[in-house]
Amino acid sequence: MTTLKPHRLRCDRLAAPQGLATRIPRFGWALTGGNEGAAQTAYEIAVSADPASLMDGRASHWVSGKLASDQTQFVPYAGQPLASDEIVHWTVRVWDENDQVSDWATPQSIMTGLFDPDDWQAEWIARYFVLPAGREIPADNLYDNRWQARPADHLRRDFQTRERPVRATAYVTALGLYELYINGLRIGDEVMAPGWTDYHQRAIYQSFDVTEEIRDGANAIGALIGEGWYSGRVGHNQRRAGNHYGGRPAFLCQLHLHYADGTIERIITDGEWKTRQGPVCYSDFLMGEHYDARLEIESWSEPGHDDSGWQPVEVFTPEPRPPLLTPPKSPPVREVYELPGRITGQAPSGEWIVDFRQNFAGYCRLDISGAKPGDRFTLRHGETLDEDGNLYTANLRHAVATDHYTAKGDAHGESFKPRFTFHGFRYVALTLPEGMDPETLRLTGIALFSDLEETGHIETGSELVNRLVSNIEWSQRGNFLSVPTDCPQRDERLGWSADAQVFWRTAGYNMDVSGFFAKWLDDIIDAQLADGAFTDIAPSRPLNPYRQTAQPGAPGWGDGPVIMVWQQYLRYGDRGLLESAYPALKRWMAHIAGANPDHLRVNAVYNNYGDWLSVGPASDRTMVGTAYWVFVADLMVKIAKVLGEDEDATLYAGQATDVRAALIDAFVAEDTRITGDTQTAYLLALDFDILPADRRAAARAYLIEKLDEADGHLQTGFLGVKHLLPVLSDIGEPGRAYDLLLKDTYPSWGFSIRHGATTIWERWDGWTPEHGFQSANMNSFNHYAYGSVGEWLYARMAGIDWDEADPGFRTIRMRPLFDPRIGWVKAQYDAPVGRIESAWQHTGHSVEWSIAIPPGCKADIELPCAESAITFDGRPLTGCETAEGTTRFTANAGPHRVVIRTDKDIPA
Repeated sequence: MTTLKPHRLRCDRLAAPQGLATRIPRFGWALTGGNEGAAQTAYEIAVSADPASLMDGRASHWVSGKLASDQTQFVPYAGQPLASDEIVHWTVRVWDENDQVSDWATPQSIMTGLFDPDDWQAEWIARYFVLPAGREIPADNLYDNRWQARPADHLRRDFQTRERPVRATAYVTALGLYELYINGLRIGDEVMAPGWTDYHQRAIYQSFDVTEEIRDGANAIGALIGEGWYSGRVGHNQRRAGNHYGGRPAFLCQLHLHYADGTIERIITDGEWKTRQGPVCYSDFLMGEHYDARLEIESWSEPGHDDSGWQPVEVFTPEPRPPLLTPPKSPPVREVYELPGRITGQAPSGEWIVDFRQNFAGYCRLDISGAKPGDRFTLRHGETLDEDGNLYTANLRHAVATDHYTAKGDAHGESFKPRFTFHGFRYVALTLPEGMDPETLRLTGIALFSDLEETGHIETGSELVNRLVSNIEWSQRGNFLSVPTDCPQRDERLGWSADAQVFWRTAGYNMDVSGFFAKWLDDIIDAQLADGAFTDIAPSRPLNPYRQTAQPGAPGWGDGPVIMVWQQYLRYGDRGLLESAYPALKRWMAHIAGANPDHLRVNAVYNNYGDWLSVGPASDRTMVGTAYWVFVADLMVKIAKVLGEDEDATLYAGQATDVRAALIDAFVAEDTRITGDTQTAYLLALDFDILPADRRAAARAYLIEKLDEADGHLQTGFLGVKHLLPVLSDIGEPGRAYDLLLKDTYPSWGFSIRHGATTIWERWDGWTPEHGFQSANMNSFNHYAYGSVGEWLYARMAGIDWDEADPGFRTIRMRPLFDPRIGWVKAQYDAPVGRIESAWQHTGHSVEWSIAIPPGCKADIELPCAESAITFDGRPLTGCETAEGTTRFTANAGPHRVVIRTDKDIPA
């Protein structure tokens, strides 16, 4: 038997899908173990309703038999198409290069969804319609508030079962947010469910196995629903503060009860349900939540609760049409980390300041004892403190970010955490009831984000770089909440596409973003306008009060889907994603080309942001936009070739040629000076391969000149920054790349770290000693775009990179850049095919580098040390292909050790 093992099983990108989206799923697994050079040569998959039958040939749905193949990703199911509302299990075993078979992998479950519209019998229900502002006529009660934010609604109904069902499944969604309860128990651990979509087009539903919660006889089902993204405040448009999709939250639920005789009973949302309000006086993303524990409703979701005073729900049809119901493609948002709060003292404002020592997105759990009925606790959230030690909130703009808890006076203690709001913060300013000792309470920060598998880990001998890595990761966590947002704290929190596209390679190292992007791609395509324009943000909503449609995408923003779809293909090898996105990508390219027949991007640029938030000289926005047109046209050539669309490939190749020529003619002088003469102009020209070979040397020289003029500092904005270190490395200047990485004077990543940053800042000058805080109109301290440097840390510093010729990390391109200032690096990345490791230590005249390559994979290695003595696994390396300054060779699967020695310092 082989020591090769399949593990990390995935079905349609998910470990254990709850609500599968297709009858014909695709399977994948990673490999571990095996001998040096180990590889899979065959596999066998089994799928069955009974997990006990998987490994003995009795699988009910499909046994593939032994299939000769080294494929480990996106293997299609070939059994009888799966049915709605069933649970099956699957496993896989593999054969190695010696035809030795592995053990079966630990089985994984699959819960299918409801595939046909006719499967749905439930009706949308909500509290009866109220004023357009979304509340009752002001009545001077606890539910009245100056923001006209709605209280959360309780919904319930009783039902009877004739016997204990053998299986029970709940299919649930909301227009807004929900929590589901059965017989007094909270169902599931998701928060902010069902997630953000354009609810006019689609809503995601969740599937829960609730067999254990259903009783024989009397039962009750209930839900708590809040406004969320649907009717609450989203974005920075104060003239349309809320109600972007509708005026009130709504609920949809279908409970399937499977009995032993094969019959199925359905409990659905309909006119039999009742509703009332309770302790959540209001809950809004931007305003916060007010919870009055004195209004709690005991046993409200238990059978037999007296609901005679409750009101009937209204059954209604959402406008403009009922949304398409789709199961989740991505893991849900969950409470993932807890951070203890530390009271640092009392601010001049009189509030107690609590420091969590980390900027994050989430909320607090307040645990108190000794409170009297009616005692009020107020929690204001902010990212930093002002010069006087008070909580700084000016940068939150119109977001109030304040939670209130009114105690019920429980002698045994009480606890509060919000239901339907979240904040971006490091500090809380806490107001206590008069005379209460802050030592009698505990405040715990709870970090929320889409619960994606964390796939990368990197640490170095530099504390600054380690802090930068942590800041990048925490910014991703704080902004990957259902969609990739720009910031989690102020009145914005939107899915900006340029912020995402510059960061996407970094994001994919840190976390498994395969399902997360598949979900967001649905949002992006849903948002595409009739004329083919992608939008600046997705999910779609109007950005300003003067237009009723979403804002079409600017250069670098609207181009984001083309860039990210290609990057997803290179990372995961998912050809199916290219196929599904391709028609939308073609419409976008036709939109650009149709508006710009002269091949300069001067029309259909909309809010042309250029190199957003750059410092120093501004780049020419038309040049930047046209450069991006070259880039996406080149990518479309590659995508078309993968899909076998040869005519399209020829079309886009011609387009790229024409746009290159127009850009050079309009913006590149005879001496190769580029209009604007900025770092970003030369970075894009070099990285997008715009210039002919005989003009690249001049562009390289001008880029170095621009760095020298800036005293070795960067001057790039959102679009330029991701290219800075990769281009310097590619043009033979890795030392300058490390200079920028390690700099801690303004502007630099290290500058923010030196001044206490625990996440990536939106602006290089978010705060400076000379000027204090930047404009409060736009100054987030948790904004991942400048964290795009993370891709260089993995791909070049550690040397773990994809190979475009062999997507999915089947071939790993390893080009580490050693620098004595870093000392040592240890990195690992859980690629779809398995774990890749790289660790090096620099000791003056030598570097020791260890790598590990997954079974079935190989590494193409390039080292910047052709004149050095190199040993590979203890043997002198000879006969390899060499070029000036480099040594190239190939390594097969398994662990390897490279030692580089020279009679002088290893060049950086």
